[in-house]
Amino acid sequence: MAEQTKRIDFLIKKLENEDWVVREDAAELLAEVGDPRAVEYLIKALEDEDYHVREAAALALATFDSKEAIDPLIKLLGDEKSGVRYGSALALSILGDKRAIKPLERATEDENKVVQKAANMALNEIRKRV
Repeated sequence: MAEQTKRIDFLIKKLENEDWVVREDAAELLAEVGDPRAVEYLIKALEDEDYHVREAAALALATFDSKEAIDPLIKLLGDEKSGVRYGSALALSILGDKRAIKPLERATEDENKVVQKAANMALNEIRKRV
C-alpha cells in the first residue's frame, strides 16, 4: 500500500511538470492506477494550458465514478479544441450523469462531426440509464 501511495504522489507531482507530454502521460497513468485521490488533480488538469493534457484528463476521469467531475467535464464541451470536446463527451457518456443531457444536446450541433457523434452516443448511453 505504501508503494501505491508513492506512485500516486509521484504521478500527481508530474501533473505539474513543465513538459506537456509528461503531464499528459501522468493523467493517463493515473487512470490506469485508478486511485480516487487522483480525481481532484485530474479535475484541475482539465484547465491545463495544453489541450493534450485537458483531453487526457477528461478521458482519465471517465475511469472514476466521480460526480464532482461532471460539471468541469460539461464545461469542457465548449473547449476551443475538438479533441478536448470529444474526450469530454466520451467521459460524460461513461459517467452517465443526467446533468450532461442538455449540454450534450447542444454538442450534437458542434462544428466537428466527430464531436457530434460522440455527443449523440453519450446522449444515448445516458438516456438508457435514467
